[in-house]
Amino acid sequence: MSIKNIAVVGAGLAGLTCAQQLKSTGFDVTVFEKSRGAGGRLSTRRVDWAQFDHGAQYFTAREALFKQWVDGLLAEGTVAPWSPVMRTPPSKNDVWYVACPGMNSLGRAQAEGLTIQLNTRVTALASVADQWQLSMEDGTHQGGFDAVVLALPNEQAAPLLAAHQPDWAQRLQAIALQPCWTLMLSTATLDVAYEAGQPTAGPVAWWARNDSKPGRAQHPGQQDWVVQASAAWTEQNLEVDKATVIETLQRALLSELGVESCTVLETPMAHRWLYARRTPGLPAQEPSWWSASMQLGACGDGLTHSRVEQAYLSGHDMAVQIQKTA
Repeated sequence: MSIKNIAVVGAGLAGLTCAQQLKSTGFDVTVFEKSRGAGGRLSTRRVDWAQFDHGAQYFTAREALFKQWVDGLLAEGTVAPWSPVMRTPPSKNDVWYVACPGMNSLGRAQAEGLTIQLNTRVTALASVADQWQLSMEDGTHQGGFDAVVLALPNEQAAPLLAAHQPDWAQRLQAIALQPCWTLMLSTATLDVAYEAGQPTAGPVAWWARNDSKPGRAQHPGQQDWVVQASAAWTEQNLEVDKATVIETLQRALLSELGVESCTVLETPMAHRWLYARRTPGLPAQEPSWWSASMQLGACGDGLTHSRVEQAYLSGHDMAVQIQKTA
């Protein structure tokens, strides 16, 4: 059966990359996204007084295919290098990049020109008259798709696959994704030299001064901090109230910075990512999964490594597999 109309479920970088690659070679692609914006964990929270990259903090580029894409974004000014003053040197000597003016700009760049239905949660897939039909949370249905790609966190893709590819569903359920509590905090200027750190103990796994990144708005007398909790601490405190999360992570940040107190500006915020990163140590899978007989696929960084680059490469690989069998 030929493939013309394709549904991509999930508008993170993997889904957007897959959709762009397919669209560029003549496929009709519709992207479905449960959230109000595209980009997934490439997220930026904007408030009246500041902005915070509260999902992915930065990314690296190691593979030639991804480097080529990043080079184009560098030339456009959508991406810039970031070299924060680190509390401890990073373990690898990679160039760090950020999107400008926020990390969500990367998702926006990849979403350009695509047909995307936002605020649309897909709850089931069904084969109807040799085509795929998608059922939505609001009770509506959309059909007529020759193929479907799931570009979702493993735990969200597995239930959709269970009736059609049970072995895939089982494999995805075995690849756990870890949660992450994130604190967003604005303070009066602190007399500290460091701009980012990666603690190896305690409740915090990462902290950074968001306004130290290129392209961010500067507010005199103010510093904007993002603090991401460790997976272990998050799992232990998954259901605690946000006030407790804010208090604990703020206290841990001050300890990391070596200051006793700070003047908090505006109201701190916390966000809980249920599916933040792939559990370390699990073996990498194929970058994307495709069943030509069922015209059903799955992709995303949850299959390999939780890096922005891997999300891009997985989505691209998914599109190439479809193109070869269409």
